[in-house]
Amino acid sequence: MTEHERIVVAVADSEASQQATGVAAQLVAERGELVFVHVIEVPLEFPLDRPPPEEERQCKSAAHDLLGRCQALVERYGVSSKRVVERRHIAGPAIVEAAERHRASLIVIAGRQRFSHSGRVRLGTTATYVLKHAHCRVMVISTQTEQAAAALKVA
Repeated sequence: MTEHERIVVAVADSEASQQATGVAAQLVAERGELVFVHVIEVPLEFPLDRPPPEEERQCKSAAHDLLGRCQALVERYGVSSKRVVERRHIAGPAIVEAAERHRASLIVIAGRQRFSHSGRVRLGTTATYVLKHAHCRVMVISTQTEQAAAALKVA
């Protein structure tokens, strides 16, 4: 396994994000740093330069709680970390920009495993954007949906 000095971990409130956090902590070891990034996606009809509505403030509070849990998890590995909460219309560009800003050598992101009609694995829009636009390596930690698990049983 390659050791990375700084890894950006895109997190959401999901089991897959917790798995991604654990993998990133093992990759960075004790000499590096993790940067947890959570993006609050704002609907396009709401301008980003205006104060957020009350519901969004609650999302921001939940985001800080989530990032705190991630930091507590990696402290067990002796890994230092930072937390970043971004407010954007689309998550992908915010994750890529955070990786560039923090000079990350790797982005770790969780993605659900889905299959197209032709049987190919499909990723969501955020993971796809990050894979196409990141200037560093990207690791997608995939979780299986029930449909994917059933397809694997058949295969």
